[in-house]
Amino acid sequence: MITLTLNQIAEILNGRLLGNGEVSIENISTDTRQAVKSGLFFALKGEKFDAHDYLANAVAQGCVAVVVEREMAVNVPQIIVTDSRLALGRLAKWLKAKLNPKTVAMTGSSGKTTLKEMTAKILQQLTACEAEVLYTFGNLNNDLGVPLTLLRLTEKHQFAVVELGANHIGEIAYTSEMTQPDACLVNNVAAAHLAGFGSLAGVAQAKGEIYQGLKPNGTAIVNLDYDDPQWQAAIGTRKRQSFSAQDSTADFWASDIRLNLNGSQFTLHSPQGQTEINLPYLGEHNISNALAAAALAMAVGADLTAVKGGLEQRSMVKGRLFPIEIEPNLLLIDDSYNANVDSMKSAVSVLKQYPAFRIFAVGDMAELGAESAARHQEVADFVAQAELDLVVSFGEQSRVISQNDAHHFTDKTKMADFLLSVILQKKSENQPLVLLAKGSRSQKMEELIGSIWRAFNVTF
Repeated sequence: MITLTLNQIAEILNGRLLGNGEVSIENISTDTRQAVKSGLFFALKGEKFDAHDYLANAVAQGCVAVVVEREMAVNVPQIIVTDSRLALGRLAKWLKAKLNPKTVAMTGSSGKTTLKEMTAKILQQLTACEAEVLYTFGNLNNDLGVPLTLLRLTEKHQFAVVELGANHIGEIAYTSEMTQPDACLVNNVAAAHLAGFGSLAGVAQAKGEIYQGLKPNGTAIVNLDYDDPQWQAAIGTRKRQSFSAQDSTADFWASDIRLNLNGSQFTLHSPQGQTEINLPYLGEHNISNALAAAALAMAVGADLTAVKGGLEQRSMVKGRLFPIEIEPNLLLIDDSYNANVDSMKSAVSVLKQYPAFRIFAVGDMAELGAESAARHQEVADFVAQAELDLVVSFGEQSRVISQNDAHHFTDKTKMADFLLSVILQKKSENQPLVLLAKGSRSQKMEELIGSIWRAFNVTF
């Protein structure tokens, strides 16, 4: 963040300042567990917590002032506001507008983080300096994560790549209006967070809110494979471009696709021409992500050279088809970060390509509401058609996917022991083996992957 005085911040937030207004702020904090230098602590409130109770901890960690919703007995200056969460967003919006880097934003039911990483790599190629491209750290993509991302902006940043997520209607409208992107897109729409959105139409509505914050002269990018008519009202008369992994009438599309065990090769077609891409990401769905990244980056100035250079760099993101090679004939694929129907199918499509004994370790898909049983059965049918060598499941609803009570577990330790016995047997037979683990965040399938790789004394 740029350095600001408390007087300046109080004016931006329309808050009441108590204490020395000349104190300088260099960093923003919402977590009393993290040390900060010259920090301003925002005391947030939730259903089960109230950070107003921990102001002393924030000061001990280096915060020199606090933003609170009521006057507090604290020995540092304080800015009193009506809602600290909204105040955090207001400061982020102000900073973004003041510095005004070229900004792209993306949302979707799956692939957001991979798309973010691809887009950032392209723009880093364009600037030839990684430090000039700000992008969302991890999965900080909600109504708190987005402002914290924007508040990391400084004068050095030429570009910002911002991931927007949501679990309820209105959240993306809020963060998109805060972000004010120059280009944005909905990567895809799938059955995810149905408990919060109500239906697939509700998911489409929520994701389409991203276009509401687009600058008047910005570029709205749509995936022709998931285009929803209701988005046009938000797009209005703004410039519109499209991408598609299937439709050659799109502005960005792929031809001559060749999948392999390390990624894919294809020809990327764009309004600037075409180029050959050697994509080091597993699965056909990542070709669509690459097209989306190219469209976003080119909308803010990237050329084909930067697109090719960025897409051909692998950004290894744990939990997202992350390969862990234990030894030449044993590969673990950690796809444990999250799951919905589409991402489950994509993972299975990747796994079935391997010329090896293929194990799918699957956990429940969460937040599907009344659709849960039907959606798990949909994945079960897809898995059955893939004819994998072994399917094991963990949780409640996923039992239908393994279709074998002996291969369903409610104890992850027993699941790991069973899989290790299979792995050791195949190893003794010199048979190559690939195990892919996937499930919703609540299932913590990375624990299974960790149990297995630690058994082989491997570090990565």
